[in-house]
Amino acid sequence: MAQFTAHEVLNQIQAGQSLHKAELSTINLQGSCLDRGDFANAYLRQATLANASCHGADFSRATLILANLRHIDLEQAQLVSAVLIQAHLERANLSRSNATGAKFYGAFLDEANGFKVILNKADFREVSGTRSRFKYASSIEAIFDRSSFSQSCFEAATLTRSQWRQATLTGTSFVTANLEQAVFSEAILVGANLSEINGLSADFSQADLTAATFRQSQLDWADFWNAVLVQADFQKASLFGATLEAANLTRTNFSGADLREANFEKSQLDGACFDGCKVRGALFADATGLSPEQKRWLQRHGALNVE
Repeated sequence: MAQFTAHEVLNQIQAGQSLHKAELSTINLQGSCLDRGDFANAYLRQATLANASCHGADFSRATLILANLRHIDLEQAQLVSAVLIQAHLERANLSRSNATGAKFYGAFLDEANGFKVILNKADFREVSGTRSRFKYASSIEAIFDRSSFSQSCFEAATLTRSQWRQATLTGTSFVTANLEQAVFSEAILVGANLSEINGLSADFSQADLTAATFRQSQLDWADFWNAVLVQADFQKASLFGATLEAANLTRTNFSGADLREANFEKSQLDGACFDGCKVRGALFADATGLSPEQKRWLQRHGALNVE
């Protein structure tokens, strides 16, 4: 198939003609207006679309491996099942676009804007997305394993059953996000803000949550096995039936939290605060660091195996 020139591409778009399945590898369309262009199934490996306007364009199932998409405007674009492996999307505008099932493996999304973007079942493994914004995004069952999204915003995002194994999320905000059944095992969430999240049955096992905030969060049945929660804040959170076995809870604040039937076996509790908690049925076998006064208070309020 003959390759289109940049001039031919612009003429086709201006005429409202499709570039479906077009061969466009290494093409340079930097700064071009490609609004509402049809690039479905097109081959754009190593193409340059930096600073291009692609508002409402269709890149469904397009190949954009190693493409330069820095500062691109993809607002309301279609990226369904697009392949963007190792593409550069720094400061890209993805707001309100649909990237369901897209492959972003190893891509660069630092400071990108993903407001209300749809990323369900997308692959973000090993992506760099520092200081990016995904407020109100939908990332159901998306995979973020080993990615880096530190100082980013996922506030009010829908992230149910998403996977973040070994991800780096230092200082990232998930305030009011839906993280039900999400997996953050071995992730780094130091200083992260997870206030008011829905974290039902979420998995934070072996994660580093030092100084993380979970105020008023719903964390029933969540798993914090062997997690580091030093100076974490769980004020007024619900942790009914949660697992905190072998967790480091040094100076953790549980004031006003619901800890009924939670498992604190073998946890470190030096300086932890339980003021005003519900603890009936909570297990404290082999836990360390409790003061004699705390032990008496826990026993009086129905905690079990307090030694």
